[in-house]
Amino acid sequence: MTPEDFRSKLKEEKIVPLSRDEWDALAPEFPEKERHNTQLAGDLILVTVDGEWVAVEEPSPQARTARRLGNEEEARAFVVKRLDEYERMWDGCGVKVEYYED
Repeated sequence: MTPEDFRSKLKEEKIVPLSRDEWDALAPEFPEKERHNTQLAGDLILVTVDGEWVAVEEPSPQARTARRLGNEEEARAFVVKRLDEYERMWDGCGVKVEYYED
């Protein structure tokens, strides 16, 4: 996938599934703003794509998802919510993270 293809998909879809290799090839094109260690599912990475914030997550060792979030405020709210979900998973509350749903 080219950076242009990625940008186009993000405009059409809120969540774009990627392989680890695809994201690794794309990552240098998009400025990383933050990185959060989830302790359970790799890093939660925030990048910007054409001025919009995007969360890149690791549903499995070979898969990534890119989720369009909008502005910085929406991105911060998403990170708080997602890290809370991981914390509850760690506690064994039966929470399941939905990577491919909005």
